[in-house]
Amino acid sequence: MKAAKLTTVTLEKSADVARLREVAMTLTNVLQFGSFERTRTVTAVVELGRNAIEHGQKGRATFSLTEVNGKPALGLLVTDQGRGIPKENLEPDGPRSSSAGMGLGLRGVQRIATRFDVETGHEGTRIDAAFLPSAILPAGPQLIDQATEALSDLSAKDPTAALSEQNRELAEGIADRDLLMQELHHRTGNNLALIVALIRMSKSQAEQAETHQVLTELEVRVGSLAKAHELMQRGTDASQVDLSEMLDEVARTSERAFSGGGLTAKIDVSCEALQLDSKFAVDIGLIVGELITNAFKYAFVGRDKGLIRVEVSGDLQQGIALLVSDNGVGLPADAERPERSNSLGWRMIRTLTFQHDATLTVDGSDGLRVHIKFPAQS
Repeated sequence: MKAAKLTTVTLEKSADVARLREVAMTLTNVLQFGSFERTRTVTAVVELGRNAIEHGQKGRATFSLTEVNGKPALGLLVTDQGRGIPKENLEPDGPRSSSAGMGLGLRGVQRIATRFDVETGHEGTRIDAAFLPSAILPAGPQLIDQATEALSDLSAKDPTAALSEQNRELAEGIADRDLLMQELHHRTGNNLALIVALIRMSKSQAEQAETHQVLTELEVRVGSLAKAHELMQRGTDASQVDLSEMLDEVARTSERAFSGGGLTAKIDVSCEALQLDSKFAVDIGLIVGELITNAFKYAFVGRDKGLIRVEVSGDLQQGIALLVSDNGVGLPADAERPERSNSLGWRMIRTLTFQHDATLTVDGSDGLRVHIKFPAQS
């Protein structure tokens, strides 16, 4: 018979031992333990629970219906996050424990249990035990149903304890999820930083001008995403990003990416501190990065200096206006309209603008001025 999990008891404080005892009494009754067997088994279960609380700081006891030598048995898995159990305290002839009887208790449980396996180390302890009743019971779904019904009756008698256990399980689940998300974001940030470093390394080794240009544009795009991710994790609310700080970094990343040639272009950013939804801020950052890239590529042909301005005004209630301009050569009268260009950069700008129901206008009469008006955000 495959082990069937029945219930779990969280072990944090002395009051949890009482709940552990009640569950053990209930399940040993279902398995028809004799009076003496029940007393010994419940005592062993309680001893493991106390050890987890006292020496492991925090633990968990999971009961199951399992099988030993082809017979139904009560399974118990106790885990904790303590510093581990000294090896000598697990040896049958080892010294008695100097820490509140822990070693003596474990050796006593080992003598009572039919199965007793211990894995312990600096990361915590895991004890897998099984207790076999003398009564011969048929294994099968019926026995599992009886145990489940008995535990339901126990919870009905003490709904407060059952609710408290459910709340703690929920809190643990949330804490585990948050920890996993933190690790995921940490690794994502490291990966983005690694990608930027690899792009820069590849760019420094590129021999073809076209390859160098493509890698430079990619560096700006990925750098913008990396900065947005960093800001989301740094803030108290990961769903919000400071647009001003992000645009400053986009400008600095662009200056670093396009430096080294015969052109020296300065980027001025004018934007008050403005907290935006992370997706909205990332989209604006990508748009600005593309417009700065276009300015470096086309605005200052035949020049060695240039100026690019990024200006943001308005707020969420009134709408946000973005203006990216340069003092470059502008657009000849017969030039193709850049907002209709089929280049990747302009396709991205048009797509992101459309997603936010914004309006896009371009003026090339005196340098290039790209004005995007985002509507009020509800």
